[in-house]
Amino acid sequence: MITHEGERLGIVELGEVCARERARGLALFQHLGTWVATTTDPALQRLFATAAHRHAWHAQLWADRSPTIRVPHVVVDVAAIVEAGDDTDRWTAYATSLGTLIVDLGALRDRIDPDLDPSTARVIELVGADANRLADLVAATPPA
Repeated sequence: MITHEGERLGIVELGEVCARERARGLALFQHLGTWVATTTDPALQRLFATAAHRHAWHAQLWADRSPTIRVPHVVVDVAAIVEAGDDTDRWTAYATSLGTLIVDLGALRDRIDPDLDPSTARVIELVGADANRLADLVAATPPA
């Protein structure tokens, strides 16, 4: 339910929306997951199982979207991107890193079953689509 229709969503309300939508996703996940075990129709079992996974993922997306300030310690693989001194080197380093990301996502995509792990499949799809758009942008923006 939109409480302030027409107004821009502020950070406080965004926190409320994230909490509400996360709770909705968790409730759907829990109910559908329970139904999987008690439903006799195999097609419905598959539907409920698939939907349960997706709603769990949606709940996680909303939890991750919730306004917070986190400063996690992240170890970055040195192959992620290399230092570069000038614009040409920077463009090359980014293009190379982006290419590696796209290849790695493709390899990861081949290792999962999208029916059994739809959340990872969707994240790969989202990140992969964005990475490919960025690759197009990189190709269209060579250094001067």
